[in-house]
Amino acid sequence: MRPLGLRSALLLVVGVGALPPAVTGCGDPLSLLPAVFENRVDSLELWAATGTEVFRPSAYLISARSAVRLDQVTYFDFIYDITPEGEHVLIPLAALASTGRTTGNPGILPTAVPFDSITIAEQTGYVTADTIHIRVGDVFFARSAPAPTCILSIPSYAKLQVLAMSDSARAISIRILSNINCGYRGLEIGLPKR
Repeated sequence: MRPLGLRSALLLVVGVGALPPAVTGCGDPLSLLPAVFENRVDSLELWAATGTEVFRPSAYLISARSAVRLDQVTYFDFIYDITPEGEHVLIPLAALASTGRTTGNPGILPTAVPFDSITIAEQTGYVTADTIHIRVGDVFFARSAPAPTCILSIPSYAKLQVLAMSDSARAISIRILSNINCGYRGLEIGLPKR
């Protein structure tokens, strides 16, 4: 009699092989579906989550490529705020509230690599449950939670750079490139190849 683990693995391989090519990626069950969303760089403003009008967007949602208002969403990947000491910060979702997950939370990863030189997202090392202090010029990788639109249940990735800060407006300007193609980590403009 064969071990149950080997039998389950064989059934999985047979099951994946029986899926239509549109689900498995051009006939190869281990390949990604072709990318359909072109990567682009967006410039936007985020206002502090505290001390600003509620209609000002304070959060960012990678899968929507959009700044979002906290009164209109129940989920986001990170917010911008200013601490009582005047420090500008980005805060991943799990640093503010329980997501019910121990892994796979949205995260931010500081990097010394210039924004324009980044071609692919890092997969590990993201800060998911702590505040990240920021300054003008800082560059970060960002990771979403597993994207609900991705059958593989894996995150989407982005790169962002802080362009300007305004203490009086309690706002920052950033540029961000979000790759929303399921399974892709490429962070260059255009259709990602990886």
